[in-house]
Amino acid sequence: MATEFKKNHGQVCETWRLLGAVNRATYLQEAAPRLALLTGDANKAKRLFNHLLSAAPMLDEEHRMTGATGESNDLYVTGRGKTMVVGGESARAMAVLGQLLAALLTGNEVILHCPSQDEMCVEAAKILYESGISDDVLSVANDSQTVTLLYIDRLAQVAVSGNKQEVQAVSQELAKTDGMLTQVISVTDMDGFSEMLTPDYLYRFVTERVKTINTTAIGGNASLLELGT
Repeated sequence: MATEFKKNHGQVCETWRLLGAVNRATYLQEAAPRLALLTGDANKAKRLFNHLLSAAPMLDEEHRMTGATGESNDLYVTGRGKTMVVGGESARAMAVLGQLLAALLTGNEVILHCPSQDEMCVEAAKILYESGISDDVLSVANDSQTVTLLYIDRLAQVAVSGNKQEVQAVSQELAKTDGMLTQVISVTDMDGFSEMLTPDYLYRFVTERVKTINTTAIGGNASLLELGT
């Protein structure tokens, strides 16, 4: 049963990743107005969330690269993988939810962890579930210690909101972990949320990939593939 759960979990997360940012944004746009009500400043939150979600078409763009004759190479971005969204004691709900939307928009599996705002996290998850987000893609883990969660296997990145000391503490703990390098995406401006307004913010949640197609073989002369053998 555990093996089957993991198999289904992986399939659901992969389907979410392959859905595309524009399609993912439709789910998140439905949830955004209700999420904004959890922040204490709904109008400001709506502007921030709409700003993030409006970038969805850009995330779906593919860029043709110059390559060898007989092949096409297209550069695109995709989610990095398992992502923790962490809110420190000083974090405002708007920052945490903004990071949450960014992580989901870019196609990642997300673990939400903000013990100081436990009810907000539970309510946010409920809203997103009701908009169509699977509980395989989004889970809340406020009943665990932050340090313990940072040692989760194959954790690709941690989006942490809080003051500089809280961000530094998370970064230092991650430096002690083994395995893959875990990226830290920080938001420390709890008034203007300036980090989330930068042009490269959403790109911090993704990784680049290149799709290569042998256009010579597609053209019908597959025997050319044997020239190097």
